[in-house]
Amino acid sequence: MRGLVKGSAYYLAAPALCLAIFWHVLFTWFLNDDFAWLSLRQQVHSLGDLLRLVFTPYAQGTVRFLSERLFFLTGTSLFGIHAVPFRVVGLLTWFVCLALAAEIGAKLSDSRAAGLLAAIFWTTSYALVTPLAWSSSYNQLLCSLLVLAAFYSRLRWLENGNTQFRIAEWVAYLACFGALEIVVMYPIVAAAYTWTVARRKDRAVLALFLPAVAFTLIHFLLIPKNAGNFYSLHFDSHLSSTFLTYLDWAFGPSRFGALNVPQWDTAGLVATRLSLALLVAYTLWRFRRNDRIPAFGLIWFIAFLAPVLPLVNHKSESYLTLPLAGVAWIAGSGLVRAWRWNLAARALAAILAVAFVSGSVYEIGITTRWYRDRAERMRALYRAAEKTVAQHPGTALLLQGVDNDLFHSGIEDQPFLLVGVAHTYLDSGAGIVAREDLGGLKRFLIPPEDAHRLLVEGQMRVLRAPGSNTGNAPQDVTSGFDFVDAGQPAYAEKLGPGWYPIESGTRWMGKRAELNLPGPVSEGQHLHVTGYGAAPALQSGRVAIQFSVNGIDVGSGSITNPDAPFTFDFQIPEKAQGSQATVKLEASKTFRAPGDTRELGMIFGTFEIR
Repeated sequence: MRGLVKGSAYYLAAPALCLAIFWHVLFTWFLNDDFAWLSLRQQVHSLGDLLRLVFTPYAQGTVRFLSERLFFLTGTSLFGIHAVPFRVVGLLTWFVCLALAAEIGAKLSDSRAAGLLAAIFWTTSYALVTPLAWSSSYNQLLCSLLVLAAFYSRLRWLENGNTQFRIAEWVAYLACFGALEIVVMYPIVAAAYTWTVARRKDRAVLALFLPAVAFTLIHFLLIPKNAGNFYSLHFDSHLSSTFLTYLDWAFGPSRFGALNVPQWDTAGLVATRLSLALLVAYTLWRFRRNDRIPAFGLIWFIAFLAPVLPLVNHKSESYLTLPLAGVAWIAGSGLVRAWRWNLAARALAAILAVAFVSGSVYEIGITTRWYRDRAERMRALYRAAEKTVAQHPGTALLLQGVDNDLFHSGIEDQPFLLVGVAHTYLDSGAGIVAREDLGGLKRFLIPPEDAHRLLVEGQMRVLRAPGSNTGNAPQDVTSGFDFVDAGQPAYAEKLGPGWYPIESGTRWMGKRAELNLPGPVSEGQHLHVTGYGAAPALQSGRVAIQFSVNGIDVGSGSITNPDAPFTFDFQIPEKAQGSQATVKLEASKTFRAPGDTRELGMIFGTFEIR
């Protein structure tokens, strides 16, 4: 009984530690690419649809039918649009990876303690945040599991010659082609271990190269690729700088500056570089003593990292997931060997281990909370859209207050298609940088007059997006849409005194004019105004227009260019905030056209609170 408990504790230690430091991921909702994969189930109407969706190359020519297509199709069929089950599957997959890593580490170093330490070092790496917190990165977890299963089977076959393990290696290896493309590097690490480390040699290992070569040729020669720059390959001087970046990410807590903890940045980078130097020195020392296991760990790291190095425009910590297993095995065996050596080695190893783990845990805590909070904003907006569509089937959505972060949290990937919204628009594209390879920003923009028409006809609803504070719930503000087009008759009721009748889709103001915009008017919003610089009004020089909101001056705009459109944008001061916005404007001068008794100020088009 004691042996059973002891054995269980060995395999549960690393998963328990993982759960303790990554617990935020259990409460992290879907993000970004997830919505494209979640929508797959809605596209399946026949067996032909299923086969097409599972095996058609996407994005940069990938066919990850196990880790993406079937993972999301099965998940949505069983659980719907609920993230917790996806997170549980990801964590369970990772726990199996840790068990395999511990077993492999124990066999490589002939020490169960080294195997356990390797699993602990691996699961405390910052690189694991994205695969565990983002469902679309599940491919990294499944690939790691299948590669480790294949390599563990190879170790067992080399030990006892049992054909079942050779079959298991091939099954796991071939399955991994449906998980992630870096599996093409597995034959290299399998051959490196078999020919340089293992006592039993195996020429049949060369057969592993055949599927890898065939897959590579098909991938590069027959499958069309995305033309965007995001996944373009660069075989130039950028390779070395990209490799150095991954080394900094892999060997320690080196990103404190990026996480707004600059006072720790230098210390983290020093610890990272020292850890790397000692690991390389340890590997060389052991190699000179005819111990090639640490060198094999470096081969593992470099081999599985090499395929992503040309992606200089798409660097990601998640790409380190599988490569880091090799580093973890070196670190585990090195720590055990140092502990057995002398007091100085024991102290240095302990300091570096504590520095790495504590720094990584700190980074993991910050980043997992960031993922959770970012996804919560997207979840709140999605659920609000779901409720709105249930009450108004077939409606389009106009989103107010969407910032760049929220846009890239999922809106760019059309999440509302999942609830039946065919068209989603933004009230403003200001401050948003969209990816052109995904269609750019223009597909989310709509002319104000078209937006108003859809609102009047009841074909569109307006949702105010949540703020950075996740407690700020989205609201349906259709009745208070804060926009006026002075040149459109539909907005006439919102105009106050001082305006003349519409002429050719625009409207003249007199010396003074006012209008009302629905609110509320809150902190950080702007008054955005467009108009046209009428040449007759500017014959005697520029015209200045003074603007106020709720009786508070917000600024003055100067119009100098005749026969040209103009745009003004004023930040609304805190004192002007309120339940609505009364906008008043006054021209510095007016003129009279020949035969016209009116005092004319300037021509205006639209007014909007953003």
